[in-house]
Amino acid sequence: MKLPFWPSPQGYRDIKFGLSRVYELLARLDNPHLKLPPTIHIAGTNGKGSTLAFLRAIFVEADLRVHSYISPHLVEFNERINLAGSDISDEFLNEILRECQEAAEKDPAIPVTFFEGTTVAAFLAFSRVKADVLLLETGMGGRLDATNVLPEVLCSVITPISFDHEEFLGNSLEKIAIEKAGIVKKNCPVVIGKQSEEVWRVLGGLTPLRITESVYDLRMAGSHQQENAALAVAAIKAQKKFLVSEEQIKNGLKKAFWPARLQKIYLPDLPNNFELYLDGSHNLQGAETVVDFLKTQKNKKIFIIFSMLKDKDCEGFLQKISGATDELIALTIPDEPKSRKASEIDEVAKKIGIKSQTAESFSDAFKKIKYDEPALILICGSLYFAGKFLEKFIVRSSGS
Repeated sequence: MKLPFWPSPQGYRDIKFGLSRVYELLARLDNPHLKLPPTIHIAGTNGKGSTLAFLRAIFVEADLRVHSYISPHLVEFNERINLAGSDISDEFLNEILRECQEAAEKDPAIPVTFFEGTTVAAFLAFSRVKADVLLLETGMGGRLDATNVLPEVLCSVITPISFDHEEFLGNSLEKIAIEKAGIVKKNCPVVIGKQSEEVWRVLGGLTPLRITESVYDLRMAGSHQQENAALAVAAIKAQKKFLVSEEQIKNGLKKAFWPARLQKIYLPDLPNNFELYLDGSHNLQGAETVVDFLKTQKNKKIFIIFSMLKDKDCEGFLQKISGATDELIALTIPDEPKSRKASEIDEVAKKIGIKSQTAESFSDAFKKIKYDEPALILICGSLYFAGKFLEKFIVRSSGS
């Protein structure tokens, strides 16, 4: 389903953030968060989903049943709640949502946000379907994130932290790091990804686990995925519940895949001398990974099909990728009121010095590209934008 019938996705900015509503609703449902499989909890700004994908592939290679919880989704909401390898069915999702809604609306009503309500529903589903391990991704924070209600975990993972959701997490890297690090539990191992000096000043009291270097083959593109893979391997070795062999780690990493993260796309109408990639990066740190990837594309013209939400740093993102871009085509994200207008993005790009034009749709953008020399097309700027592309086109990912 596109979106669940409950709770309403609107109005969360009017509610003070905290965990009291989550704990109260969980209590009315007999505390399903205390009946979950052993859990690895993942917070950070960039790389959470990819790190989770590496972890899941490794655990599956070790013959373990794996639940996972992510946000946001790309096309269908069901992607967020994966039960032992399969996205939750509409029928089961509606069943647990009705149960959660009834509990929340009992007098006195609990006015949960969309993320709070659906997270509680996910915990209820995870508690009722058997699995060996749960991979739990935070939403946008950590300390007050609705996922942060488990008394203990197998391991806490903190991926690279950057600026994002400043209106909720704080206007400095130090403040954001404090919120993200709020998932750390006493007497539980912590694995920390590559961080800036500002973040390390906050995390300095934590001792990250370090692993010896090994050579792994990865299916996912981008040098940043090597760091995400190393983080997953460190988490595997930090947890002491499951025995995972080096061979299972290598095979899992080779099979791991995460959509819209420099995902190679095949479209039959594109010429053979063109490559198409899809990426959901939407902040400055994500822009850096995009630039690093584009710099590896020698002797190719680079076309960027781009859109972004209003609350993201459009000018900063475009400034970072400007030197690696030959031409940009701006779109408005279809059916997304939070999207920037294509004309606004076009204006920002031209001010920076990027050759730019607008298009009405993905198909229109492809028509505006001149296919007279080897080139690469990258669709990027927003996970919502990437999701709209996947929804529009029947695509086959590289190697699938």
